[in-house]
Amino acid sequence: MRRRTLATTQRMSGVVLLLSALVAATMSGGAAADPQAGPALYLNPRAPIPARVEDLLRRMTLAEKIGQMDQIVTGALRDNVNPPDGNCDNSGGNNDPLQPNCLENVLIKNFTGSILAGGTDNPVSNTGRGWAEWYNTIQRHAIERSRLHIPVIFGVDAVHGFGHPFEAPLFPHSIGIGATWDPAAARAGGEVTARALAATGWTWNFAPVQDLHRDNRWGRTYETWAEQPALAAALGAAYVSGLQGSGRDGLRAAATVKHFAGYSQSINGHDRVEEQLPIRYLQDVFLPSYAGGIDANAATVMVNSGSINNVPATASHFLLTTLLRERMGFKGVVISDFGDVGALASAYHIAPDFPGAIAKAVNAGIDVSMTPFDYAGWQAGLAQKVREGVVSEERINQSVRRILRLKFELGLFEHPFVDESRADAAVKAGRDATLRAAQQSITLLRNQNNLLPLPAGAKLVVTGPSADSMTNQLGGWSVSWQGVFGAGHVCCMGPPDQIPPGTTVLKGLQAATPNVVHAPDQASAVAAAPGADAIVVAVGEKAYAEGLGDNPAPQLPADQKALIAALQATGKPVIVVVIAGRPLGLGPGRDAAGLLMAYQGSTEAGAAVADVIFGRVNPSGRLPVSWPSEADAPGGDFCGNCPSPIGDQPKFFDQLPSTASGQGNAYNPLFPFGFGLSYTTFETSNLSVAGTVGRNGTVDVSVTVRNTGSRAGTQVVPVYVRQPVSRIVVPPQRLVAFTRVTLDPGQSQTVRMSFPVSTLAVTGGDIDATGPRQVEPGSYQAVVENLTAGFTVR
Repeated sequence: MRRRTLATTQRMSGVVLLLSALVAATMSGGAAADPQAGPALYLNPRAPIPARVEDLLRRMTLAEKIGQMDQIVTGALRDNVNPPDGNCDNSGGNNDPLQPNCLENVLIKNFTGSILAGGTDNPVSNTGRGWAEWYNTIQRHAIERSRLHIPVIFGVDAVHGFGHPFEAPLFPHSIGIGATWDPAAARAGGEVTARALAATGWTWNFAPVQDLHRDNRWGRTYETWAEQPALAAALGAAYVSGLQGSGRDGLRAAATVKHFAGYSQSINGHDRVEEQLPIRYLQDVFLPSYAGGIDANAATVMVNSGSINNVPATASHFLLTTLLRERMGFKGVVISDFGDVGALASAYHIAPDFPGAIAKAVNAGIDVSMTPFDYAGWQAGLAQKVREGVVSEERINQSVRRILRLKFELGLFEHPFVDESRADAAVKAGRDATLRAAQQSITLLRNQNNLLPLPAGAKLVVTGPSADSMTNQLGGWSVSWQGVFGAGHVCCMGPPDQIPPGTTVLKGLQAATPNVVHAPDQASAVAAAPGADAIVVAVGEKAYAEGLGDNPAPQLPADQKALIAALQATGKPVIVVVIAGRPLGLGPGRDAAGLLMAYQGSTEAGAAVADVIFGRVNPSGRLPVSWPSEADAPGGDFCGNCPSPIGDQPKFFDQLPSTASGQGNAYNPLFPFGFGLSYTTFETSNLSVAGTVGRNGTVDVSVTVRNTGSRAGTQVVPVYVRQPVSRIVVPPQRLVAFTRVTLDPGQSQTVRMSFPVSTLAVTGGDIDATGPRQVEPGSYQAVVENLTAGFTVR
């Protein structure tokens, strides 16, 4: 251990000495912003970070500061030739190498402080080593050829593991982790991702998504944890802590809470469309989810791409300064989403040109613009607005302080380069953790006559379009933005030779039993059915990401419904495995003898499905979202002939009571929020809650859980709160706490949970919501299953 520490110190000292020498040589040939700056304190790793930031800041010119606030995509650095003017067009896509003239133009002449690998951007060698080499090449150019040798920070969307390098193991998408109801699973996802990012240098991660699932039609549904803020906040906090580390020795990687705020509640379910959000709804429902990540000390926040109440979020001082910084206490870096600063002029027309858009965004509270190409326009535009007095240099200094602090916290000045020889192993590591997360996420929705688990020798026919498709299984943000090769989109998929290694449903079942017949189509499946004990059909969605994933009525395609119906007609038990990024209209699948939700995202989902089907794993997943009813289903929408086969949208657990509940408009999902079956049974008793608590206090809850079945199993225990009488309308029940407990047959355990009373705060006032957000004193009831215990807030 001492030798490792000594070697690390020696390497760090060598880098610091090199940077010091570079600074001294450069400073002797040109004046700094402050000619009296003196010795370079910012290069002293033992100096406090605030002092290092101030020392570096006073040495910087205005142009260097402006460059720190810009993030440029890797495409601006790539071309199939080295263009004399330094303007890369990246016409060859991921086959284009980095070009020296383009690196010089972006990093040195325009002082760009951050580089983005966008959703479709991969190095020529899309491996861990390839990403590390890419990083080192760019970073070395930035450090060695710039005046102050400030390292660049590198950003990437690693939303379910480091999804770009094709050999990386991947976790279930966030909706699948939400189904685990287990912060430890979210934390593990952050930890595995951080190790891969740190090994390759791309340590600014644009995750987690803390938007709430509120509309199933939205194409980014699978990127959310849950529809309830308490669950989303807890999982987001755990992910942030796993990704960033304890903070005692700096940050392993920087988390980004996104997309602040209300991004998931567009008016029509489409991505980047306007939101009309009453302030009460925004504050009471959406902000607590973001607060989970922010209170866990997330280093950065990304802004909503849409407009809220007719004001683009990127230009909202109320959102980015009043709410985020002054009320929620965020102190880190705020970054726009892709191209959103320029959109203030080109799409929203609230500014006449790019310089005017820059001024609005910066004055609202943007620290970094994900520009992503016009680095010269950013540099010239912000400088122009400073000269005109529209943006003050002190406002720029605020942003640059935050950016520099982030770079120091990430250790970029002491460890600017990565060991390329270790990157492949780090990127490939973590497959066991991804399997555990997938096993925990599997949600059993139907188990007619206790069909599952199947006996070890059961004979199976396995069929369906997702039975042996890693493309469908992984979903979007896997190798490329819209997924791996084979999703059938017009663009933005990975190449055919970069299918991540993993286990499909077919391969998982074949590994579990030799008695598997793979039927590639309906005719062969029906023909093979007589010799089977059961049929497993894997159906669902293809890979997609935002935009292409928006869907007015998410449901199984007609051919998949017909396949399920034909299999059911054979008389054999049919087990439907849904591999999708959201709940779907199932048609005949909703009546299957066995119904499993396996979500999308995990390279190991097929193994997890097989483990559940054969009982090696007792399913413990619980729905983190409501599964909407279907119009033609019993108990579905009252209209009968509704045009949407999936039923009414949106549908969520905490919808407010109304006078229309008797007309079929009450909460009537096919499967409710929190639903999931087990191979054992549980009983709860002895619910206890502290009788009286202050508005700034904590409510302690205890309840006894007993496994009354014959198998060991894990029970999710949610705690809801009901407010019998309130001054404004509140949901019938609000989720406030939860835990998981694993019990052997006959075993019982008293579990204890707590939640801050502030969880119950609501925004007061009339329709205008002008009252303060606070907890209303009075009577409340804690609810666990069918148990109720009252408490009073004074």
